[in-house]
Amino acid sequence: MTEPYPSTEVESKLKHLFRSLTRAHRAYKDTRNHALTLLHRASAAVLTAVLVYKALTYLLFLPAMNGIWSLTLRCSPVNYLTNNNAHQIFTSPTILGGIVLIVLLAACWNLYGFSILLHGFALARRGEPLRPVSLFVRSLGDIRHVLLPKNWLILLYCALLIPFTDVFVTYNYISQLAVPEYILGLVRAKPLYLVLFLLILGAAFLFTLLWVLVLPLFTLERKNLWDAVQESAAHVKTQLPRLAGVLLRWNLSALIRSVLVFFGASLLVYSVAALIGLRSTRAMLLLARALYLLEIPFFGFLLDCKVTTAQCTIIAFLYDCCRDCPPEALPEGKPHRFGGWPLLTAAVAGVTLVTGLMAVYLYALPQDDALLTAVGGVTPLVTFHRGDCTVAPENTLPAFRSAILKGGDRIELDVQMTSDGVVVVTHDSNLKRCTGKNAKVYDLTYAEVAQLDAGRWFSSRFADTRIPTLEQVLQLCRGRIGLNVEIKPSAATPALEAETVRLLREYGFDSSNCVITSQSYETLHKVKTLAPEYPTGYILALGVGNYYDLPDADFFSVETTFITSGMVNAVHLRGKTVSAWTIDREKVATHMLELGVDDLITDKPDMVQDLLARNQQVDDSLIDFRDLLNALLHPEQPADSSDDAEETITDAVEDPEEFVDAA
Repeated sequence: MTEPYPSTEVESKLKHLFRSLTRAHRAYKDTRNHALTLLHRASAAVLTAVLVYKALTYLLFLPAMNGIWSLTLRCSPVNYLTNNNAHQIFTSPTILGGIVLIVLLAACWNLYGFSILLHGFALARRGEPLRPVSLFVRSLGDIRHVLLPKNWLILLYCALLIPFTDVFVTYNYISQLAVPEYILGLVRAKPLYLVLFLLILGAAFLFTLLWVLVLPLFTLERKNLWDAVQESAAHVKTQLPRLAGVLLRWNLSALIRSVLVFFGASLLVYSVAALIGLRSTRAMLLLARALYLLEIPFFGFLLDCKVTTAQCTIIAFLYDCCRDCPPEALPEGKPHRFGGWPLLTAAVAGVTLVTGLMAVYLYALPQDDALLTAVGGVTPLVTFHRGDCTVAPENTLPAFRSAILKGGDRIELDVQMTSDGVVVVTHDSNLKRCTGKNAKVYDLTYAEVAQLDAGRWFSSRFADTRIPTLEQVLQLCRGRIGLNVEIKPSAATPALEAETVRLLREYGFDSSNCVITSQSYETLHKVKTLAPEYPTGYILALGVGNYYDLPDADFFSVETTFITSGMVNAVHLRGKTVSAWTIDREKVATHMLELGVDDLITDKPDMVQDLLARNQQVDDSLIDFRDLLNALLHPEQPADSSDDAEETITDAVEDPEEFVDAA
């Protein structure tokens, strides 16, 4: 039987571990004290520089990159990208060239930001005067330095650093793509993938750690890339465990503090909104929308600045230690006073003032104003794409019945015409996908179409489900749900528009419960000529150019990938609306709500309705919080119900007209 360790040996090991942790903690505190001293010396100028740089990133650089991407797609054979055609990225020289150009420009811009801050810290350490304009000018020389062929690879390094330096920008873009979810799904599927994923993360961290001094050596001393890499790796290897611990703790501390400050500031401003709600519920909700659109993103912008500044601070300090010239630490216990508070306070106060003015302006608008939709003041419609097509076969009566039962706002359906002039509801011109018959709708009579099984492909439970006529659908939906009728024109069916309008009028569908859409602007023009009362929507896969003012388009139905805040605002300012198709993921739906689209066309209506319900719960929670404050500040006094009743009866008898007006 194995003898247990003596208690003295266990105590010795624990004491040794405790002493090691204590030494590591003291070393980190010393490092943090020196690094904060460096930040203290450069605070005002560095804060100004990072605010200007990040503002230029959001206001100029990112819109320019979006413009390059839109122009790339416009010049390529692929008008828009989905999971079905994403492989064409690798076969289109135009798209490949556009991606390479965007990556190179992003890497140069990221290097420029690092250079600005590193030069600022270097000047602060030497005690030289700091002027933000001179920092921007001086850093341009580093961009020229990178143009030397031997230094090109540093652009790849700077591109890899973007997710770590622009945390919030990266999150906003990546969260809109399916790639992260796909990767996480693979990681969760098998333990082997999880191990591989962790190894990749570990390798990336080690790579970043070994290259941690490359940027200051490259920018401050103008060393070529290879010399900077060798010197950085040689210095880091001598104290790898300590530096790894310092960098991990420093970055995690900066990130956690940033998140806590973000949530604390958000709680504060929403508490103010709740207090305003004591006087007006509508004012409270509109202020909450204005905060969500302006103040909260501004807090994210400030936290992005904080994370970038924290990373550059520790890198600059480690470089100073490498050159044996760290800044002298402040005396123990002396606070690190931040010199940029006046500028930061002015920025927050300015954005808060603009947010308040925006809320006042929104409050003054009529409740049906289109601008309220753009800021989330009006709940968007939920349109069931081809009916409830995840429950029953698309564009069939069972799918439409399910949409009605689930309380949808509209059903989106597609109409075409048979060779004998009957308008039927089906999406594909060729019927092979849904019925198995390889034939065009307009080549068959309705009697032939009526024989086809449009449900077995979906499930044997829906065998013998037929392609419905538009008349059958109108009979089912009349008075129960609105319709979004997409007309799919063909040269073989010139009477399709007129017959569709005739049936809609015959069954009582008007502008209050029906809209007509098409990918053909000529079709919309025909509809407006025949029935100008119906709202018409132009279906666009990609919206590029000045199409907002087309007279026969009352709204635009756009593929979600290419809906931007600028597009939504431009359309709303013209008194028109935006419909988004096709929404199948919660992150996409959330993004569309943030952009202020008016109609969510979805194959997963349950998901969208749940999301809208959660958003409503946020408003309800704000109202509940307001009511709680109201109850605490103004407790209700018990009223004499009998006196009130008698007074009401007396008023009604003496002057009934005035009583009705008051009611």
